[in-house]
Amino acid sequence: MVLGKAKGNKMERDTAKSLSIWMFDDEHTLKREPTSGAFKYNYCGDIFPMKQINWLNFPFLIETKTGYEQHTPTLWQYNKVIEWFIKATNEGKQHNQHIILLICQFKNKPTLLFTNYQIPIERVLPVSIIPIQINGDINWTNVYLFKELLKLNFYDIFGNEITYR
Repeated sequence: MVLGKAKGNKMERDTAKSLSIWMFDDEHTLKREPTSGAFKYNYCGDIFPMKQINWLNFPFLIETKTGYEQHTPTLWQYNKVIEWFIKATNEGKQHNQHIILLICQFKNKPTLLFTNYQIPIERVLPVSIIPIQINGDINWTNVYLFKELLKLNFYDIFGNEITYR
């Protein structure tokens, strides 16, 4: 279990650094939550700003998952991803973080990003779209290759969601 925890921590650190560079052009703005989400700041999730940002709100709830070979999603089986996504969505509503970024690295598979945000298809195509029922409503979850998203300009995709101070 210790090895699995170390892998998860490394994945969170690497993901935080990649997202921080992508969003803020600064590898130190976003950091992983060292207590695995147990200590709450103004945000929830595994990764969030640890420096002052010039946005009025950080609308992203960022969760990471690594390993979980037995839960690798297939065309017909993605229940664990649904469970994680519903939990993140409910937490995001409580903290005004309405854009869910669930980043999963399943064993020997490319890293996937599951999000409730619809990125225009002329920018990038989702590898899958999953219907998830949350509180009686069907929500569409778009699945992207994480590395492909990082090649795009963050502000071209999410710029409309950001309000500056």
